[in-house]
Amino acid sequence: MKMKHIVLIFLLSLLSWQSSNAQQSVAREWNELLLESIRKDLARPTVHARNLFHTSVAMYDLWAVYDSVATPFFLGQTVDGFNFPFNGIPASTNIEADQEEAISYAMYRLLRNRFGNSNASTTMFTVYDNYMASLGYSTSFISTDYSTGSAAALGNYLAQYIINFGYQDGSNQGGNY
Repeated sequence: MKMKHIVLIFLLSLLSWQSSNAQQSVAREWNELLLESIRKDLARPTVHARNLFHTSVAMYDLWAVYDSVATPFFLGQTVDGFNFPFNGIPASTNIEADQEEAISYAMYRLLRNRFGNSNASTTMFTVYDNYMASLGYSTSFISTDYSTGSAAALGNYLAQYIINFGYQDGSNQGGNY
């Protein structure tokens, strides 16, 4: 399946993935924080297109690993010669909660990495921290050992691999692009 089809399917799933009290999904909320970070950063279209792609695929993958049919794009795959090892995760007793937790930890780590040099990083980092706190998640949890079924660790794990991938993908992220 082509990536544009995967992203389209994911975006459509975001529209239907609503909590019972009709609030927006956690993925949608993180997308809004990403867009606000982009608005407050320098105008760098190619950098932000890359950020949009990597964060969208991260959220898709963390949704997909809990789905019986979907195939992750990064997790368990080799992308442009970069391996994203993944041994699966134990069965979840609360799939939606685990998806939300994994997505939240991945997005938190990715946004802090990608916007660390932004002129609005102090403001946005506070917003990210507050959103995590509002969800009941600890920003000090940094484990990447998802073997026990920890959705938070899985989110951290995927975020770290995407960060590592980003430093070697030719974008010169380490040299401020």
